[in-house]
Amino acid sequence: MMTSFWNCSDLGTNPDIEGNIDTSGVVSYAADIQPIFNSNCTGCHPNSGQLNLTSYSGLMAGGNHGEVVIPGDSEGSIIVQKLGSSPPFGDRMPKGAASLSATKIELITAWIDADAENN
Repeated sequence: MMTSFWNCSDLGTNPDIEGNIDTSGVVSYAADIQPIFNSNCTGCHPNSGQLNLTSYSGLMAGGNHGEVVIPGDSEGSIIVQKLGSSPPFGDRMPKGAASLSATKIELITAWIDADAENN
């Protein structure tokens, strides 16, 4: 069982509601990132746009627009750009649904900036 600590500086969100937050400072692909994709992305992206978000290897293979994750560079990673309010092309993701919470986007960003390891 993971213990979560939060306060007002956590953007007003409760990590217990948002999902698993790794309080050790290390973001885990398996424990933190894939569950976000499973809950919000894999309904359309087991292959939409030739992008498969059901696994690490699918994510890292990219899709129609090439690589979606550039390890160490969240700003240059298409997946982070598509989660923002002004994607470089097409629709914001997840399409037709509410935006991911700031906490979830920050987890994805932190994971990518930490070299997007399969951990």
